[in-house]
Amino acid sequence: MDKKEIRQSIKIDMGYFLETYYGITNKTLLKKLVKMSHKDIKQILKLYGTELKRTCFEALTRENVARGEIILVTDGFGNIAPYKNPLLVIEEDYFEVMEQKYLKKVKRRN
Repeated sequence: MDKKEIRQSIKIDMGYFLETYYGITNKTLLKKLVKMSHKDIKQILKLYGTELKRTCFEALTRENVARGEIILVTDGFGNIAPYKNPLLVIEEDYFEVMEQKYLKKVKRRN
């Protein structure tokens, strides 16, 4: 996607993104976060144990935006950034954890 297509695509604001996809309901925190940049938000949420899964613009296509794999989000300055859909990322993380548990069990048998 080129810059013009990205600007014309459907975007959501950071407050809606954090509340809907990450379940952050602290209104005071959300009110402060929506005024910040993507970089600042990422650093602050890391302190709370929440990691945002951002992707690069090169990976952005109309198809993965339409399928909901990537979500375009605006920060407090109106800058757009592509994020992986956290609902899909959670599934990937779950399978990684399951694999690690299995490997630990194999080591115990030795």
